Amino acid sequence: ARLVYRILQEAMYEGGVALNYCKATKLLKRNGVVSGIQMQDLEEEKEYEVTATQVINATGVWVDGFRETLNKANSHCMRPLRGSHLVFSQERLPVSNAIVITHPVSKRPGFVQPWEGRVLVGNTDIDHKDNLDNESYATADEVDYLMENLHHHFPSLKLQKSDIISTFAGVRPVIDSGKEDPSSESREHAVWLEDGLLTVTGGKLTTFRLLALDVLNKAQTSLGPLPDLYKEQPFFNQSDIAKPSDLELNTDQWKRLQGRFGNQLSEFLKTARQDELVEIPGIQTLWAELRWAAANENVIHLEDLMYRRTRIGLLLKNEGELYLPRIKEICQSELGWDDIKWDAEKD
Repeated sequence: ARLVYRILQEAMYEGGVALNYCKATKLLKRNGVVSGIQMQDLEEEKEYEVTATQVINATGVWVDGFRETLNKANSHCMRPLRGSHLVFSQERLPVSNAIVITHPVSKRPGFVQPWEGRVLVGNTDIDHKDNLDNESYATADEVDYLMENLHHHFPSLKLQKSDIISTFAGVRPVIDSGKEDPSSESREHAVWLEDGLLTVTGGKLTTFRLLALDVLNKAQTSLGPLPDLYKEQPFFNQSDIAKPSDLELNTDQWKRLQGRFGNQLSEFLKTARQDELVEIPGIQTLWAELRWAAANENVIHLEDLMYRRTRIGLLLKNEGELYLPRIKEICQSELGWDDIKWDAEKD
């Protein structure tokens, strides 16, 4: 999530516009060619139409829905696969490095790795049959499957479900080739140009740059020649400040902030209060990250702050409820919410 937001941040720095809580609802056409989209502001329930020289359908597992509106006979390409994960404390699952573990029954590889001061356990790889518009979640069967793997490899720890801090799931956009075993499906990406609509799906987040370059290469049909598409160059604008000598952060903490904020790091430090440049107990997130996100990172709802701009809703027990008074103290004024709004968001 942080990598995705960093990419958006870089795009906005270069003059792009990003809209939050805005849903593409319909493709617009001119002379049989896609020329824009109709979109809905989900907060104010207003409809807008936007035209563009090139519309790119990069909607992951939802790409089939837009391709179907073009009445393409081969519009089905998606096989949504769900991957679920468990989060534990370092005390209950003390690992210091990433470990690959093979499930004793399925023989499928999984992993255990340090993550944000906690330990992340993954993952499953099963067909996701639920409505894609509903939030995905780890089912009881998936939790049992992951716990079985842990019991096999770490029997002396005697881990229980009560040790799990949180669970979460994501849905992978995998291209359907009809293989029986979901894990046997290729993670390659594909690009189509159909009636002016440029669609990209498949792939993995770690190959995001290759996906983007392939899409832009195809977009030259409508946009005209684009310069140096495959020239090696930095992904991001780099942080250009050295660590201040009076800043009481260790090397790992400093590198973490550089990666998250890039060329906004100096502004982040200006807004951070001294007593907020410390970690929330048990995890690596600094209190100051909450203030910055509330003020600068398009937070519309409290869940944006707790789950997406930061991961503290997953990293802390009971979704961070214990720390909500402090979070309110830091963030309420930055968000511009009165007590009624805050209480509604908390509920």
